[in-house]
Amino acid sequence: MSEEQPELSDFAEGIEEKEESTDAPDEAGEQEWDWTPLSELIEPVLGKTPKRSEDEYWGGNIKWASAKDVSQSSIRHVYDTEDKMTEAGKEESNAKILPEGTVVVVARGATMGRLAQLGEPMTFNQTCYGLDTTDELLDDFLYYAWQYVFGQVQAVSYGTVFDTITMKSFKDIEIPHPPIETQKRIAETLTAFDDKIETNNRINELLEETAQILYRSWFIDFDPYDEFKDSELGEIPVEFEVTEFSNLCETYSGGPRQNTDDYIGNKYKWLTAKDISSNSISTIYNTERKLNEKAMEDNVMTLMEPNSVLLTSRATIGEVIINKEPMATNQGYICIEPAKEIPSHYLLHLVNSKKDVIKNRATGSTYPEISQSGFESIPIPLAPKEDRIRYEETVAPIYDCMYHNLKENNTLSELRDTLLPKLMSGEIRLDPDSNNEPMNNN
Repeated sequence: MSEEQPELSDFAEGIEEKEESTDAPDEAGEQEWDWTPLSELIEPVLGKTPKRSEDEYWGGNIKWASAKDVSQSSIRHVYDTEDKMTEAGKEESNAKILPEGTVVVVARGATMGRLAQLGEPMTFNQTCYGLDTTDELLDDFLYYAWQYVFGQVQAVSYGTVFDTITMKSFKDIEIPHPPIETQKRIAETLTAFDDKIETNNRINELLEETAQILYRSWFIDFDPYDEFKDSELGEIPVEFEVTEFSNLCETYSGGPRQNTDDYIGNKYKWLTAKDISSNSISTIYNTERKLNEKAMEDNVMTLMEPNSVLLTSRATIGEVIINKEPMATNQGYICIEPAKEIPSHYLLHLVNSKKDVIKNRATGSTYPEISQSGFESIPIPLAPKEDRIRYEETVAPIYDCMYHNLKENNTLSELRDTLLPKLMSGEIRLDPDSNNEPMNNN
């Protein structure tokens, strides 16, 4: 574990030990935070969208965040966007570019209320608000205060939160509003956790890229090989053979297929589409949802052992990941168990290299889907055993490091989420003279 992690953990434990009740002012005379309507602290800026029909408005270098970019960000900041507009698009739509650090909130839809901070200046679409703060509110503090308040709204509403955030909503939403210096100390404390999470994610992205570059060099560009032969797949090294996935693995379907609610629990990790996206790294160890013991007893799921390869097969097709802990999947996956002498990480990248073929084999009138048989019959160039093993020995430690970083991020997230409501409510205070140590009023 890295050096930063014990320091953050020790700090969190120190705060836990020094919690004080705030039912009444403490002996130093501190009062509860003021609560202020957001409308008095921000200027909501609604995003804009240039006409999609005009090619001259799109494909430029102005980053344009959508609700998807905001809601699917796995970290605090949004650094890149799926779509980018031109200067002409910006002028036509009167889109406003807001500065780095601005909080952007999804205003409506299934992900209403999700938020992120801009990692650099950018604009956004009309399903989002940019919250332009006054001098009395720090952007970083607002990011955490919104999470604190929105969580309470969800709790008291029993999940029936309003579907749309309007301009009037900001008059009704109040946030704790301590002095600026206090906001800064709270935000810096929570930011320390998120900064470490972002660092781990960047490391994982670089590690993933390294494994991909190595696979491409060896098994697509064939850099280590000198002699080649013709095959149905084109020219391949003489040491390779053409085979099918059916000879390299066993495949299983996800489940359960019916009465899913009967099987929801906290026992077995259950992978769904929510757990990954097109910009995810290709390793996973945790899932948002879990299944209970009844799912195992009724034999409605297949629990895949670690280092299986999991392929999205329905609607969104061709995303490939490797699981680092036992887990099942829903019906939107083909679960792939490597055969003997087929290393898991080699198979992961082999499947990924056939993403276009996998997508082209998908059929269906309602939504596209690739069947197990359709996947298994895909022809592939198979590298010799010694080269597969050599690749595995090289990249397996890379994925072990990524796994460690993911677990560390989970711990950091849990610590941050434990501290956030305590700091925001004033239940615990940070001493301004002792490096953000928790105050002890005894």
